[in-house]
Order: sequence, then structure tokens, then C-alpha cells
Amino acid sequence: MRLGRYHRTLVLAAVVGVAVGLFATGFRLAWKAGLDLLWGGTVVPWHRIVVSTVAGVLIGAIGTLSHYPGSLAAVVRDFHEHGAIPARDNIPVVPSNFIGLIAGQGAGPEGMMSVVGGSLGTRVGERLDAGGRKLLTLAGMGAGFGTILGAPIGGSLLWLELPHRRGIEYYEAIVPTLVASFSGYLVMVSMGGLSLFNVWEADLLYQYAPWHLGAALLIGVAVVPIAHVYDRVFSVVGRLLNRYSPRLIVRTTVAGLGIGLLGYALPLTYFYGGAQINAVLNGQHSLGLLIAVLGGEMIAAALTIQGNWHGGLIIPHMFMGAVIGQALSLVVPGLPAPIAMLVGMAAFNATITGTPLSSALIAISLTNGAAIVPVFLGSLASFVVGPSVGFVGTEQPRREHEGPLVAFDEDTGD
Repeated sequence: MRLGRYHRTLVLAAVVGVAVGLFATGFRLAWKAGLDLLWGGTVVPWHRIVVSTVAGVLIGAIGTLSHYPGSLAAVVRDFHEHGAIPARDNIPVVPSNFIGLIAGQGAGPEGMMSVVGGSLGTRVGERLDAGGRKLLTLAGMGAGFGTILGAPIGGSLLWLELPHRRGIEYYEAIVPTLVASFSGYLVMVSMGGLSLFNVWEADLLYQYAPWHLGAALLIGVAVVPIAHVYDRVFSVVGRLLNRYSPRLIVRTTVAGLGIGLLGYALPLTYFYGGAQINAVLNGQHSLGLLIAVLGGEMIAAALTIQGNWHGGLIIPHMFMGAVIGQALSLVVPGLPAPIAMLVGMAAFNATITGTPLSSALIAISLTNGAAIVPVFLGSLASFVVGPSVGFVGTEQPRREHEGPLVAFDEDTGD
């Protein structure tokens, strides 16, 4: 039986997903081994300063040799302009992200995996389905994101929301991206087990009350001005690095020193927040400490990306949102901290990146389905109220107007 064009593309999306899953599993295991090797022994706080500064030198050397800008905006721009992610981008991104992840950077692995997955999708499209190259590139980026996070639905949809201001414009990429993402996720689970994924311990022990829905709306609105502050901090750090450290290796080294100093002063800001979210969800922290950690994490994330380190900011944004939620629970009488933190996680990232659906789905997936309705409500509220943040800055409308990326077969209707 002959496969129709679209179903053939779904099979190729699964192939891309399997390749992404194999790479992600190997990277996760190597990353864990690197962390155990570097931090498994006797560690004192000042080690963070040394490790991050040395990592900055190494990342700068890699970037100087490869001439790769390494930002999320560059990946989105490549996709819009060429419908492809070049395989050569993996050469600097993978080792730089590996070094940064074990050296405390304020960004996660999802950005690197989006580049790897997108380039795999591009390569498969060029070799086996040139007409569907752009769709397979999208599917690969979504698979990389969803697989490494352990959130195959939310992670895959994020790369369909992120490039556009008006939601998911590549509607025909939804199923292929989900196929690729689940294929990669299943490979990673079968090879490495569920222990490879972050799970945030936030199961609610009670039913939320109707007024909690109103609280979710208020939290969604409250994160918007804080998101504007973060956007401002991000821009200021970038301008300072541009002005005072124009050479790439100087920028990466200064960024590493800053990350290390922040980690020394505020240990919760060291690393990208994947494990630290549990410390916030299950801990009791003073309002002053929470404000300090929030400010420190904003600066650490800005230093990481503006300092030409490599990584993704979705999990750091959710960490910031959890901190905001716990802070709000301390100042709003009767507001349950678990709900406030879960809503804050999704709402803050939705405001920053313009991805209300995938932000909610990622937060829900990684907290075992806790507070589904309030999380979605807060995420949507923040997106509606705060559309002007424009953090990514390279969102563009879809350029294809003549039909789907993968045409239907005229004789079969497939």
C-alpha cells in the first residue's frame, strides 16, 4: 500500500524523533557524568567562581574558532529566512552547552537540543523529502525541546508558538511535531529511564476553591510588570557587555565570572533552575531572600545568553515564576503557595516568550498534572495582558500563503 505524501512525512518525523532521542540520551548521560565528576567530591562555595570563569574562557575559545552567535534569536531568524537549521551550528553549540551546564550557567539544554533537532530535521528533509524540509525542521526542533525536558506535548508545541506573534501558524506541523517529540521521548525513556527527567514535586493535597481561579488571574496579571523588569535587565546586561567587552572571549569570561559570583552569593541561582525549582516548591524562604534570588536569577540568565554562552531559558523563566509565586503567597493572605508557584511558572514564561499554551502544558507535565485549570488560566491571562514584552524579538508571520508545507496527493487525498 502506497503511503500518501503527508503520511510519508509523518514516518520521516518519527525517524527524526528517534535520532533526536538517541542523541538526547547520550547527552543526558554525559552531562550527568560531568556533574558527578566536577561536583561529586568536596566542594566549597568559591569553587563556583573558578569553575564558571574557566568555563567562560573555554566557551569563548570555541565561539572564536566557530564564529557562531549562539542565540535563540539567531535560530528563529535562520528558520524564518531559510526554513532550515545548518548542521554546522552543532559544532560550537553542543560542546559550549555541555561546558556551561556543568559550570553553573543560567540557561538549560533545551536551546541546544532545538538546534540539534532542527538540523537533523533539515538533513532528513534535504535527503528524503525536500518539499517537507521546513516542516521536518520544525518537527525536529520541537522534538529536541520536548525530549530533553521530558514534556513531549508542551515542548513540541512551544516551537510552533515561539516563532510567531499570532500563535501556531504552521497548523500542519502540529501532528508531525508531536510524532517526532513522542518518538524521541520514548527512545529516551526506554534507554535511560524516567530518572533522566526533572520532575517537580508539586502534587496538590487538596482541591482548589473557586476563589483560587480568581487568584490565578491576579497572578497572571501580576507577573507582567515583573516580566518587563526582566526584559529591561536583559537589555542592560547586553549593552554593558557590548560596551566594555567587545571581544567574544572577554564577554564569555566576564559572564562566567559574574555567574560564579552570583552562585557564591546566592546558591539558588547557580545552574539553570531545573533542580532548584523543587527547593522553591518545597521550601520556606523569606520575602527578602526570594527577591534577591529573583534578581540574581535574572542577571544570571542575562549573563549566560548576552555573554554568548549557549542554552535555553524556558526552565529558568519557570524558576523565576515559582519564586514570584512564593513571594506573592507571603504578601497575599490565604493564597496557597503551591498554586501561586505553579501559576507563576507558566504565566511568567508565557509573558516573556508569548507561548501561553506550551508554557502551561510544560508546567503541568513536569508537576504530574497539578492544578491544571488555574495554571492554564494564569498563563492565558498573562499573555492577554502583557503582549508587548517581545523578549524573543524575531517573531515573524508565516511567509507561505499558497498552501500547506506538505501538499496533499491529488489522486489519494492524503
